[in-house]
Amino acid sequence: MYKQKISIAINSKFDRDKLFDEFETLMGNLCKTGQVISNYETPFVSDKEIIAFQTTLETSSLSKKYFDEYTAKRVRELEKWCNSKLKTEVIGKAIPEYKGVCKCKKSDFYILFTYTLNSSGFLDCGNCKKVVPIYKLTQLTYNDRYEMLSWETNYKACDDLQLGCTVGEKWATKQMSDPNSQLSKQGLDICKRIEKATGIPAYYYLHNYRHISPQKDKARLCPSCNGKWLLKERLLDFYDFKCDKCKLLSTFSPVTN
Repeated sequence: MYKQKISIAINSKFDRDKLFDEFETLMGNLCKTGQVISNYETPFVSDKEIIAFQTTLETSSLSKKYFDEYTAKRVRELEKWCNSKLKTEVIGKAIPEYKGVCKCKKSDFYILFTYTLNSSGFLDCGNCKKVVPIYKLTQLTYNDRYEMLSWETNYKACDDLQLGCTVGEKWATKQMSDPNSQLSKQGLDICKRIEKATGIPAYYYLHNYRHISPQKDKARLCPSCNGKWLLKERLLDFYDFKCDKCKLLSTFSPVTN
C-alpha cells in the first residue's frame, strides 16, 4: 500500500470553509469508490492549499479513470472554485507486510473476507489470495460499493466485540459464524451483487471459533444446506471448508476440546 498526498491550491476568493467541506466530501467519495482505504485521515488547510494524506492500494489508485460520476463531478467543481487542478503525489509505501494487489487476468472466484485489523481491502482473489481493488470492478454500482463499505464496517465492529470478550461477545461471534445472521445475510447479498455484475462467483467467509474436537470439526456439514464441504486439501493455505452450492468458505476452529 502507499501513502499519497492529495492537494489543491486555492487561487480564488471562494469561501474557504465551503472549499474545505467540498474537499472533505471528495475524500469520502474516494473512500466509497475504494480508491482510498484504511483509516480515513482528515484534510487540513496550509496557507493557500488544502491537503490530505491518504492510503491507497496502488500508486495508480487515484487515477481519474477510476472515478465514478459523483467523484468526477466533485473534482470538476472543486477545481473550478479553486481555479487550480487537483494534485496527487506518492509519498511512500505503507504497511510493508501488505500482501499486494491481484494481477490475475481473470479470477476464478472472489472471496468477501475481512477482520478488525485488516486495512488492505475486503475482497480477495480466489486464485492468488491477493486483494482485488473494487475500483477496478467498474460493473459495480455506487449502491453496490456503499453496501460493501457498510458491511465492512459492521463486520469489523462485530470482530471488535468478540475480541473484547466483555460486551456482546457471543452475539458478535454468532453474527460472524451463522449464515442466517443479519451480518451474514448482508455479506451474502453482496456476494450475489458481485457475481451478477461481474459474472464471477463470490464466496462468503464464515468465522469459526468454537470449543470443539478436531474430529467433530472435520465432520461438520455446511451450516446452510447441510451438505459436505470439507476440502481434501487446504484452499489458498487457509480455508478448510468450501460449499459451492451456498458459496461459503470457512476454517477449522483454532480452539479445541
